[in-house]
Amino acid sequence: MVNTSIYNHLFLPMLIGSEFSKKYHRYLIEIGDLSNNDTIHKISVKKLSANLNADRTEIKNILSYFEELGYITIETIGGPLLYGHITITESGLEKYKELTE
Repeated sequence: MVNTSIYNHLFLPMLIGSEFSKKYHRYLIEIGDLSNNDTIHKISVKKLSANLNADRTEIKNILSYFEELGYITIETIGGPLLYGHITITESGLEKYKELTE
């Protein structure tokens, strides 16, 4: 059996098109909004998921990708969504500000 979450994580960044960009922009904007422009403010992944109406696999893949890009830090692990809390990084805040200007 193929582990699709690994497959999705590896190939999500390779998708091309505006829908891909819009989805990732929407996630980063929501993270930025929840951060209150504060890199130490812990953001609940459960709240983020609820706000974006995202399922567990989708949120896990996107947050892993954002962490690889240096936009977020995964602070706590656990809970129904695998990750408990995240924080936005300075790089993530810069990208957030670009997207919201």
